[in-house]
Amino acid sequence: MLLTIETCTDTSTLGIVHEGAVLAEMAFPSRHTLVSRLLLRLDWLLGEAGTSKDKLEGIAVSLGPGSFTGVRIGAAAAKVLAPALGIPLVGVSTLQAIAWPFRGLAGHTLVPVINARRGQIYTAQFRGIERLSADAALSPEPFAAALKGKSPLLLGALEGLGEGFNPGGYPVIRALVTPHALAALAAERLARGESDDPLTLAPVYLRAPADR
Repeated sequence: MLLTIETCTDTSTLGIVHEGAVLAEMAFPSRHTLVSRLLLRLDWLLGEAGTSKDKLEGIAVSLGPGSFTGVRIGAAAAKVLAPALGIPLVGVSTLQAIAWPFRGLAGHTLVPVINARRGQIYTAQFRGIERLSADAALSPEPFAAALKGKSPLLLGALEGLGEGFNPGGYPVIRALVTPHALAALAAERLARGESDDPLTLAPVYLRAPADR
């Protein structure tokens, strides 16, 4: 029974996932995301799932990259909740979580993208479950160069980014970070006996706060 927290993208979500099944989830605009509101929403979510805090066995939190404020708030909430509940905490790459539902698509390089503002996107590349590149903040020209000679499938919300981020006219699938993906990626690590220390777990920013 895992609690999932995503606040890094334009749509924040909380979820309760048990053995791969999403028992309850809620979505809300990230601009309204505050730690206190997350904790208030948790009680409602547990009620919808028909469970309680003492039944939770772990927390999966989306660590970024993404909105600076969102990345910070989600990680802060998870780092408070995990020790308070006495359960393990697992941080998950936001970009990897976007790509995970499409891991079975053969013949494509999976390229999740998040609008980083200031003429850049956050992105990475995956082939199935294999990571091909590190998370990066790229402007249009370096992004186009990174895709050259590949068969990319762009995953995410590209609205408002401009044609410069898809000069090759590559196929695009609108994709979000789902509770199911966060829980699945966290469960893989928990099954190996791995988790993160709430005291040292760090969000993924990629750029200095002053650049945001």
